[in-house]
Order: sequence, then structure tokens, then C-alpha cells
Amino acid sequence: MLRDMDTSRRLLIALAGPLVVVLGLVACHSAPLVFLLYHFGFCLALPLAVSLRAGLTPFEHVRQLGLVRRGLGTGLAFGLAFASAPVLAFTVAPTLFPNAATLRAALLGWGLEPAAPAGFLFFLALFNGPAEELFWRGWVLRDPVPGRSARVVLAALFTSYHAVTIGRLAPDPPAAGAMLAAVFAGALLWTWMRARWQSVWPALLAHTGSTCGYLFVCAKLLDAG
Repeated sequence: MLRDMDTSRRLLIALAGPLVVVLGLVACHSAPLVFLLYHFGFCLALPLAVSLRAGLTPFEHVRQLGLVRRGLGTGLAFGLAFASAPVLAFTVAPTLFPNAATLRAALLGWGLEPAAPAGFLFFLALFNGPAEELFWRGWVLRDPVPGRSARVVLAALFTSYHAVTIGRLAPDPPAAGAMLAAVFAGALLWTWMRARWQSVWPALLAHTGSTCGYLFVCAKLLDAG
């Protein structure tokens, strides 16, 4: 019963994440606001505040997130493999990716300067994956680990808000569907990694690798356009 109550509480908290992203990108058209409210406030500060309120020390909170030595080497290997996946996908199926005009329009619509996106891309590459993984696979999947059905629901919630960005970037509905399916598959795989290694490093570095690979392709497209 206590585990069910804790799982329900985590699901309710996780449900707020997609709402914050939609608020920032759709209602306010501001990626910087999403970085502030979602990546920093929701994914990082909120779990820390909950842990401190529960009496945990910052060190205990870090361990609770899965930031332990175990799995670090494996995570680095996964990171390299996942970084190559978007590049390979672009080589095989370039029609799944946006063109330069679409990328610039999306950046402008999110309150960013499309003529000089290097700073944004660099920040996103370093900060997006770690912040999301520390919440979705680190804090939400801490002990006691939610059941299988709850883990699938959490992966679906994680995937849901990516529809906002993918819907803006994908060249057509089939491409958007393929990209969303890839995000959902990634979320399930990263969830499995968290349980398999009892560490957040494999999921965190794999996610960061995939983000870097996709942003590398986008940067090349912007340069070519």
C-alpha cells in the first residue's frame, strides 16, 4: 500500500513536467524559460528540495539519484554508441531530419537567435540530457522502484512533451511518428539501464550522447543552409 501511494505521488509530480514544457514553448514561446523552469527548477531543484525536506543530506540525495561509481564506464560506452545513432540515421534516412529553414524558424519561434545558435546548441548538449535523466531515471526511479506498469507510464510521460519539439522540427507526420517512437524506445531502454546497473550513469550518458549526435546533425544542416 505504501509503495502504491509513493508511486502515485511520483506519477502526479512527473505529470507536471510535460505541462511546464508546453507552457514554456507553446504558450510563452521561450526556450530559455523552459531551461529555467523545467530543466533547472523541475528536474533538479524540486527533487533536491523534496529530499532535504525529508531529512536527507545533499550527499544522500546524490546517491539516491544514482550518481554512484558503478556503471560509469558502461555509460561512456553507451554515450559514444548513442551519439553515432543520429549521425547514422541521417546518413541512411535524411528525410527524417528538418532542413535549415525549418530549424531557423523553430529557433526563432522559441525565442532564440537563429543566426547564431552555437551557444544554445552547446548549452543544450551539455545540460538537457543530464537534467532530464537525473529526474526521469534518477529521482523518479529511486528506491522503492515503481512497478513495471508505472515505469511504462513514466516513459510515456517523458515522451509526451517531446511531441512539442518534434512536431515543430519533423518534416512530415510519418517522420514525427518515427522520431517519437525512437524517443519512447529510448526512454524504455534508459529505464532498463537504471535498473540493470543500479546507477543513473548509463542512461544519463546514453541520453547525452543521443542529444549531442542529433545536435551535431542540426549544426551541420544550419551551416550548409
